[in-house]
Amino acid sequence: MIIKLRMPLDSTFLSEIFYEAVVYILNCVPESSLNLDEVRLPDDALRRAYESMADAKVEEISIMLTGNDKVEKFFTSLNIAETIPKKTYREVLRRLKNSCKNIPITNAVVLQAEMKGRNVFLDLPESCNLAAPQLFKVDRYTGFSTIEMNTTSQQLGLRASPIAILIGLLGVYSSHIITVRTLESVYHYFLFFSPDEIASLFASGDRNRLLILYEIKEALRELLSRVLRGSVMSEVLVLEVLLNAEIRSKLASENLDKVGFNLFRLSPEGMTYKIYETIPLSVYKDTLFYHILSKRGVEADKLCEKLQDALSPDGVIMEALRSFASQNKYDEADVVLRSVLDLYRFVTLADTSRLYGFLRSLEEARRILTSTSQRDARAQKRAEKYTEIQREISYVL
Repeated sequence: MIIKLRMPLDSTFLSEIFYEAVVYILNCVPESSLNLDEVRLPDDALRRAYESMADAKVEEISIMLTGNDKVEKFFTSLNIAETIPKKTYREVLRRLKNSCKNIPITNAVVLQAEMKGRNVFLDLPESCNLAAPQLFKVDRYTGFSTIEMNTTSQQLGLRASPIAILIGLLGVYSSHIITVRTLESVYHYFLFFSPDEIASLFASGDRNRLLILYEIKEALRELLSRVLRGSVMSEVLVLEVLLNAEIRSKLASENLDKVGFNLFRLSPEGMTYKIYETIPLSVYKDTLFYHILSKRGVEADKLCEKLQDALSPDGVIMEALRSFASQNKYDEADVVLRSVLDLYRFVTLADTSRLYGFLRSLEEARRILTSTSQRDARAQKRAEKYTEIQREISYVL
């Protein structure tokens, strides 16, 4: 099976989902080779990729199909007659794994985004007999609405072959992190390698490097899954990534200086989905704040461990931040938010004054609670936890 890579390599969700799928297939199928133009695989590679999907991970993908998603036509094209009980990507992926023998043996596919008339085709136009899933359309066809092409006022259709959809769905599976439900909406989070990282990886043609990077991405995906259960603040996500000793250790052991990623936050909107946020994330073997701390004689690894403990999803800081979305915001919530922003600036800018600003804000949070602790046992308990965080970090400093 030859996958010709004609899809623009950029930061759009559509491009990322397909390149992520190709990386996943390469990770699953050892007999493979890659370069910037094409990937060579055994003809049954798609069957093997679907068979390799982890059941537990499939069960976590609670993304709804929309009314515009004609999944029955897609299944019919694969000679899968059964209907799914619920219109979710979980059910689609589960059915495809159970029916992976129905996935056709394929010699070649062209992954592209070619526009003809009022349609964009994700494979050779003559093979694209299906409407692409709405989840593939969240970019609103970025890159095609130009004055020269007279498409600014047109609605373009997105057409795909069954094979292109099968590949794209593998990208959904491998990149999905978690679904978070709030009072306002439902958010779906996806993690991809950055376009620069993909370009460097495919240009190298190094399969061993691909396996290493995929392992690092999975470790980061697991970390973000835990963090997002407690907070959806982008600053907290960056903090958790840069403070994580396990991921830094993986980079050091593989002699990698940096790996780049993109985090997408999507939400359903009517009959489609909308991108609400894109966060570039980079993990580094060596960061500037580590260097600054080491020059001051501080054990950077130990400090990072204590800071991560302080930011744990079930800890008092995350509890205070979650109270912003509740009807009973904590008295100290604004001060705690300021402390997290100070810590973020310390980690990203290596400004040590911000680390002490973080500690000062925690002390202010403790003082706010002290005035109410005599009549509120929960406030007293939180005050004690802020004191404990200050003490643990001060011991390291």
